Amino acid sequence: MRAVGRHRVEDTRYGGQAVIEGVMMRGVSHVALSVRAPGGDILSLIKKAPGLKDKSWFVRLPVIRGAFALWDSLSLGIEMLVKSAEIASPEEAKPTEGANFLSVAFAVVVAVGLFVLLPTFLTPYLLGLVGLGGPVYVSLFETVLRLLILVLYILAISRMKEIQRVLAYHGAEHKVVWAWEKNRAAGQALLEDVYQSGTHLSLGYSPVGEGLLETMSPGLSGIKDFLCRKAAGESRLHPRCGTSFLFLAVMCTWVVFLFVNPEGIVTRAVVRLALLPLVAGLAYEVLRASAGKEGIFWSAIKAPGMALQSLTTREPDSAMLEVAATSLALLLMKERGES
Repeated sequence: MRAVGRHRVEDTRYGGQAVIEGVMMRGVSHVALSVRAPGGDILSLIKKAPGLKDKSWFVRLPVIRGAFALWDSLSLGIEMLVKSAEIASPEEAKPTEGANFLSVAFAVVVAVGLFVLLPTFLTPYLLGLVGLGGPVYVSLFETVLRLLILVLYILAISRMKEIQRVLAYHGAEHKVVWAWEKNRAAGQALLEDVYQSGTHLSLGYSPVGEGLLETMSPGLSGIKDFLCRKAAGESRLHPRCGTSFLFLAVMCTWVVFLFVNPEGIVTRAVVRLALLPLVAGLAYEVLRASAGKEGIFWSAIKAPGMALQSLTTREPDSAMLEVAATSLALLLMKERGES
């Protein structure tokens, strides 16, 4: 039964998300959250989070799986973001579930308005000024507007002082994932040694109300230190980043909306909204296919998203790398021990 755990750790493409003063890492069946507490300690939370492999056959179908994966990542990411805030700033009042829901709903409405509805409504008027029309020009011009809005939005966010540390933790997440992917054989051997030595996770009480905090044992410290050393020289840019997904999603709107472009601006806007799951699914498949591919074609696909990541990541310091490495080390050990 333990062979299942080995298979998961060897084959899984790990990924994560930067949160407030920390990093979340996602595996096959669990998610690990590590946050630097105000006192300097690293507090970590591990909880079950079944992935696509645990879903029905329908959800695992190409394109469909991308739409479900996006929704799952968004909901889990928001939950972990809230948890990180509770750990990093325990003295602040905890927001209610209603307040969290309203915040998320507002963010979704703003995103849909900026990236879907605004280009849809502006395009006919702007094309009319230059005397152009037709589905080809409409789809192309909408895509250009979306790319422009995306770049301006990222530029604005990246310049906010409050977000700089989150961007650095984003860079730490990428560097640690690279460290594992490029040194998987050595890391797997170390993980096996720790597991065979009888080291297990030490469970403690969680002050954030859900799950159990995991404290770092000597064996796990070895895995964490290994990841930190290897991550120091790695790139902070990664082809499976959510920033690259956003760029690919915008490009997929060009293709999809070119073939589905009804008359009437209101009808067109409604159809655009209805097709968003398809756009997300296609972008997911392109991101998944391109991540491990080389060559001129695939490099051209990846290059713009990687360039945007220079705005959404910052070079982390060693303390940030330690937090990201702690998160992945805990996740690796947890999933290695799953039967």
